[in-house]
Amino acid sequence: SRDVIGWRRSLGELQRRMAKTFAPKDVLRQISNELLCELFGSLNADIDVPWDDLRETDVDRIYREWQDLPESACRSVEIVLHEVAEMADGDEGIRVIVEEFNHQGQQDLLEQFDQYDSRHDKALWTYLNARDVWDMAVLFARADSLARGRYWIKRGSMPVVEPNTSREAISALEAAVSHFFRERQSRGRYCQIDHYVRASGVYYFFAYLDDYADTYVALDDEGSFDRRPERRAFEVVFAYDAEHGTLEMYARGGKRVYVPLQELFSRLILGEELGPETNDSHPYRLNGLINRDFEFPTDPDDGIMAVRVRKLELTPVGRPRRGIVFKGDPGAGYEDVYDMMEEYLKAEHLSRPEFDVKRVGLQFTFDTSIEGLPRSMSFEISAPNSCNLKSKPEAARVLAEKYLREWGIDCAAAPTDAQRVDRT
Repeated sequence: SRDVIGWRRSLGELQRRMAKTFAPKDVLRQISNELLCELFGSLNADIDVPWDDLRETDVDRIYREWQDLPESACRSVEIVLHEVAEMADGDEGIRVIVEEFNHQGQQDLLEQFDQYDSRHDKALWTYLNARDVWDMAVLFARADSLARGRYWIKRGSMPVVEPNTSREAISALEAAVSHFFRERQSRGRYCQIDHYVRASGVYYFFAYLDDYADTYVALDDEGSFDRRPERRAFEVVFAYDAEHGTLEMYARGGKRVYVPLQELFSRLILGEELGPETNDSHPYRLNGLINRDFEFPTDPDDGIMAVRVRKLELTPVGRPRRGIVFKGDPGAGYEDVYDMMEEYLKAEHLSRPEFDVKRVGLQFTFDTSIEGLPRSMSFEISAPNSCNLKSKPEAARVLAEKYLREWGIDCAAAPTDAQRVDRT
């Protein structure tokens, strides 16, 4: 029965709660009383609060009444406020909400959303008045934050087809992914996959699988300690770009995990068998960046003010387990990392193919007068196939991906019209 997968939504709630400190009173102060009143009412969490007489940010009474609710009602409010706090933390969550409003063509609701100044108010108003937008925005913001500090694995030269998103195909992938983890890791007995198309046109497939069983200590309704069994979920995410013939994946476990999962995805969703990885399927070529004269031409209309190499990790050719890392001073000139290399290595070594570039850290500086762009964005790429760019804000990430292709750093070849296959 799929009832056992009721943990799917609570997975994100629990992980987000663990990721950051949640200060309930501070969150309450950030939200207008009007929206707080509407939230409690929408969840049938009746609290005795004189909303009309209560000053904004005077939250002690609200907090006490909330905590005195029955456990289920108290928890339902807490879950929503956790999500609101996460989406309002910085500008990224709000950008994803706006992206989804535009993607769904909800311009009338977007105009009402824009009337709120507080990010917390914007987030909670969306939850209350545009649940379809909210659910998608939370999901994509979760995907963007999954690999913070970690790397997505990218494979080029994928079959260029319209993915098969029928219930039959999704069920087949669920069964195959579940079988893979059961056989290899003795977990993942149950699997559920949700698929969505993002505004950028990339197809996302979120796989949720049950993890190893565990117990935790909790307080029951009488305030006594109780040991409760729990089987949380873990996630695997596939992001397929049909336009450029690439597949990016978030999956823990290294090559022994992501390669078989790539093959299953291609076989069951794209309808083609993947051959062994080759240089063509490895998208990133970094060796040209060892040269300080590497150019980063951009279109002024895209709002990229500057591109800087902030970090280079070199490995001697034929000795990949050895490495040298050069990290430039953020306050120094834009070519500080190259000045360091020439200071510590003889210049003639850099002009001969004695080193490979294993990893590079890039920083983009943007024109913030263009809506949706941050002031700057830093990310890292590792040869041959990993990058943490997927965790960055959508508008800036799309621009960076465009130019990585134009500069020849991302060599995943764009397919020709003759290569495209439409299943519909």
